[in-house]
Amino acid sequence: MLLVPAAIYLATFPFSRRLMPRLCQLYRILGGIIVLAGSATSCYFAAYTGDQGGIAAFYFQIVVILVYVLFSVVLLSANCLMRR
Repeated sequence: MLLVPAAIYLATFPFSRRLMPRLCQLYRILGGIIVLAGSATSCYFAAYTGDQGGIAAFYFQIVVILVYVLFSVVLLSANCLMRR
């Protein structure tokens, strides 16, 4: 579960070229920060804070996934609206 957002981000990286140039750059920078920093924080919680840290890592990773999905939907919507 810790690696799924990063894998999805890397898999969608080539398809981000279909976005407008500024949105593509925003997706690549901010999306990477959301996914990689969020997964790293969850991994830290799981590794160094005991049993309750594992539970916190699980819920934090769910938040990271939801924020990333929301961010992607907003960018896709903005791309569609800006092209019209």
